[in-house]
Amino acid sequence: MAVTGLAICPQVSLAEGFTGKDFSAWPVESQDSFIQTSVTMAGVVLTQLQPEKSTCIDKWYIGEGRRAERDAYIRETIIAYSNFHPSGTLLAILVEACGSLK
Repeated sequence: MAVTGLAICPQVSLAEGFTGKDFSAWPVESQDSFIQTSVTMAGVVLTQLQPEKSTCIDKWYIGEGRRAERDAYIRETIIAYSNFHPSGTLLAILVEACGSLK
């Protein structure tokens, strides 16, 4: 679960500026844009470092037409962990879905 990633690296993910609480105040369309851009960038970076992880993220996020479902899950998780930076929470979700990105 995403909690695992947050529990392992709270010093990295705990935000003093932008948080999930700030994110939750955005319109859903803006939240989805943030999520889609972040997941896409993670996939692009991983194509150079770990292509198999990039493929996993693509299949998990957009496979079988599940993007809207994944957006909702990511949005809910970011809001549930509102004291953390949304990018840290998103990273924990991707690690949960596809394994370590190290």
